[in-house]
Amino acid sequence: MRRIGKFLQGRYWSHLVVTWVMVAVLAKRWSEGAPLGREVVPLAVIAGCAWALHARYDIGRDITIGFHAQQQTWNLHLSTLAPLNPSPPYGQLLHRMRETEHYLHTAVRRHRVQRLTIAFPDPIGYGLPHEAASLRQGRRAHLWVGTNWLGPEDSEHLPVILEHELGHIQRRDNQRITALQALLILLAILSTAWLTPLAALLSITALRLLHVAWSWKSELACDDRAVRQCGRDAAIAFWQRCALSQPARPLSGLPRLRNSLRSALSHPPDRLRLWRARRIQGPDGDRSHPLAVRLASPPRPPQPFTAPEPD
Repeated sequence: MRRIGKFLQGRYWSHLVVTWVMVAVLAKRWSEGAPLGREVVPLAVIAGCAWALHARYDIGRDITIGFHAQQQTWNLHLSTLAPLNPSPPYGQLLHRMRETEHYLHTAVRRHRVQRLTIAFPDPIGYGLPHEAASLRQGRRAHLWVGTNWLGPEDSEHLPVILEHELGHIQRRDNQRITALQALLILLAILSTAWLTPLAALLSITALRLLHVAWSWKSELACDDRAVRQCGRDAAIAFWQRCALSQPARPLSGLPRLRNSLRSALSHPPDRLRLWRARRIQGPDGDRSHPLAVRLASPPRPPQPFTAPEPD
């Protein structure tokens, strides 16, 4: 029980505060049978501030975890595990990691980030090899990059991934979403206290949809940045790859619907992002990017043999 208590206190104490305030407001509203007065405002403010403070703490903790993860994954490959004479595939991976690190550290300086850490999410069990995510708090930032984006099959999509995540870092999206969530919690509690049950339910539903809409807007704005930085064709190729890719064990029925709805709460569907990439204003073709894969030119087709004319 002590472990469960410490776990709830460390990871979900803000959820408990918000739940307690909401239950207290509902109980008082039910007992009085009439809208509550202004005395509920301090409780709503406390719940919103508790959520914001806990989210800020979680972001700082995750960035610290990212610093240690960089030592265990990224730096481990570039220093400890790097052989003197690596095989060609592994040598290409190390070269890709070095140029990615150099580009990212150069890019974040323009966004007033003093320290950026990079790590692989999959070797330490933090995420899947195809995932990518970014965090920022003040002048510190962290970037999770799946190992597959540096491999030979998906390396061509790496610029689109990085520019999308750099967009989140530049916009400070994780800090904005924290402030929005705190405000929505405050409004949800006030709606419960001051409106009729049906109106409160509709209000809370509208607030939830507003949160989803803001998340979609944030993701699409970063997609637009990737189009402008990498070119329309590179972005279209990436989203085609995402829209057509299937998991190792395809889901069907209720599990598939549940995963789709869970993903839609924070990210727009891949096909919608592909549709927008085709229509957003941006440079046509593949814009030259420092990390663009330089593909070898295809061999020239054989020319038909022409017999020499007799003298």
